[in-house]
Amino acid sequence: MDYESWTKDELIAKLRSLDVKCNEHVKRPPPSGSVSPGSTPLADPAPPSDPAPSSDPASPAPPRKRKGRMVDFDFSRFPQRKVAFKFSYLGWPYHGLARQGNSLTSEEKHQIELTYPTVEGALFKALAHCKLITSETTCDYSRCGRTDRGVSGFGQVVAMYVRSTGKFITEEEARVIVDAGQEHLIIRDAQNGGRPVLLPSNEHELTYINMLNKSLPPEIRIHAWSPVAPSFSARFSCKSRFYRYFFPQSGLDIQAMQEAAKRYEGAHDFRNFCRLDPAKQIKNFERIVQSAQITRVSGQVKFVGDGQSEEGVWWQLELRGTAFLWHQVRCMMAVLFAVGQRLETPDVVDHMMDIQMTNGKPEYEMASDLPLVLADCAFDEKDVKWIRVRSPGRDSTNMVVLDRIVSKTWGELNTQAVIASALLQTVRDTQAPMLCERGSMDINYSSWSECRKQLLEADTQTVRVILGGGAIKQAKKYTPIMLRNRAEPVELRNQAWLERKTANKRARTDE
Repeated sequence: MDYESWTKDELIAKLRSLDVKCNEHVKRPPPSGSVSPGSTPLADPAPPSDPAPSSDPASPAPPRKRKGRMVDFDFSRFPQRKVAFKFSYLGWPYHGLARQGNSLTSEEKHQIELTYPTVEGALFKALAHCKLITSETTCDYSRCGRTDRGVSGFGQVVAMYVRSTGKFITEEEARVIVDAGQEHLIIRDAQNGGRPVLLPSNEHELTYINMLNKSLPPEIRIHAWSPVAPSFSARFSCKSRFYRYFFPQSGLDIQAMQEAAKRYEGAHDFRNFCRLDPAKQIKNFERIVQSAQITRVSGQVKFVGDGQSEEGVWWQLELRGTAFLWHQVRCMMAVLFAVGQRLETPDVVDHMMDIQMTNGKPEYEMASDLPLVLADCAFDEKDVKWIRVRSPGRDSTNMVVLDRIVSKTWGELNTQAVIASALLQTVRDTQAPMLCERGSMDINYSSWSECRKQLLEADTQTVRVILGGGAIKQAKKYTPIMLRNRAEPVELRNQAWLERKTANKRARTDE
């Protein structure tokens, strides 16, 4: 370029232009992978434009873009509100509802949860993943009913403080809202440091149901949520709990079981129908059973049809009460099974509830956990108003998704049941040698179903006690419940536990 012909002003302008370009080049970060020794880039460089595809198959693939570092979630920016969740779960994959080791560290809890998964463990994991709670110990958590390992729930309820889309407002703004008669839109509690919070409408609140169901396993489903008062407790605010226990007819005397079940109704001492934990030092075993009836399943569960055999005819114990003791329903059901097999009379229920006659629980095995379901938990309408969809009448997404997931689960389990039924039928149709008279050399073959029937009729020495869920206990002799060995009275067992605790504490102090 002929700079000799340029004027002074043109040369100065050119120099200034080159100076600007030079400064931009120095400030531009080097491309990835070419950082000079001893230097540290402050930020990732802007991604280069996608290169043209190479025709060489051996050429390396372009490097993957790096994701930005996750920023810690700042819970202090968001108010919290107390809500209740109604949810269902299939209990057999879990070791009960309640998470174990409430006094353990987070790492210990994590290890225990891996070995013994619980429904609450999965629920807390989903709550944390959705950034709805800061921790399980600071959210004022409460549960309605604690179910055992294997027991399912259709209407379990828990309550806690969760993150909300509401906003913190000033005291002046709060006064204006109160003066306008809208004080119900404001909450003020210790969880938010006493600061006034303006609540959103239900349509503009977080989509709790959708958020949690995306993070939960398919066997656990959130059905509804409800705003609740700060004083609400899922356990102590509950007015009644409703249980259902499913069982096939299988030769049981249903009428006798119905008569025995009616004797559970009312206020009774159920100390002989529960598992005693002396560590809890329970002294009052009186509970109120509001209703106890045995009904046909097919009339209430449309997806279960009556079979041609007794194994295909299903019944259920429907039990409603204010509260229940540990393993109470399963112990009550075990006695009903004994009555249904005519091993006991319905009077055994009255005898076991008479603590003067039976001061000490007789030894007997409780019924299986598998067929038991916590079907519902009832609350006052003024305390809980369940919200199932975001916009009633306009949005049914939550119910559509819920139905699809539960239908898929039912389809999978029903298919497994049909396959197991077909396998059992194959075994029963197998040709097997029939029993023959002593000394006879003739062997006749028939279906194993006929042979099995003959064997059961011929075996008069074995008693098969039904425990539900396909479980059967075999014994050479059945001893009536009232004639069996009994545990020590509750008062003595509680006192013995206290004495051991005091002795252990004294021994640790002496060390």
